[in-house]
Amino acid sequence: MKLFRKKKRTQTAPTISRAEALAARPVRSDRVAEERTEEGYVRLVYDINYKPWFAKYARRMGTWDDRPMKKKLELDEMGTRAWELMDGAHTVRDIVDDFAAEYRLGHREAEMSVSAFIKELGQRGLIALREGSPTPEE
Repeated sequence: MKLFRKKKRTQTAPTISRAEALAARPVRSDRVAEERTEEGYVRLVYDINYKPWFAKYARRMGTWDDRPMKKKLELDEMGTRAWELMDGAHTVRDIVDDFAAEYRLGHREAEMSVSAFIKELGQRGLIALREGSPTPEE
């Protein structure tokens, strides 16, 4: 009997090719509220979910009243530009091309920056990636 067995992975993350990733269309989540700052940048406000043990601890300490906790993410100029283009009509490739032209970046550098930003927003649940062309209701 082994005490420290390796856990078996039950589910693997889907992998997509670079071409498929660049053809995907980022779409904003419905649970994100968008505010404009005085400088004209975007501030994203969204609910965050805590682990049950943390919620129980916060209630006992009297620091949480069961209202959903909000988190704010303030974007800079480049983040705001990318967010504005994430409307379901533009592909990741379109956003990369816009970045390369707008900020005079190399295509590879723009691709890496946009990809990292999209990955971060996706991990927070603020966007989703859709395949193919946009539907008429978008």
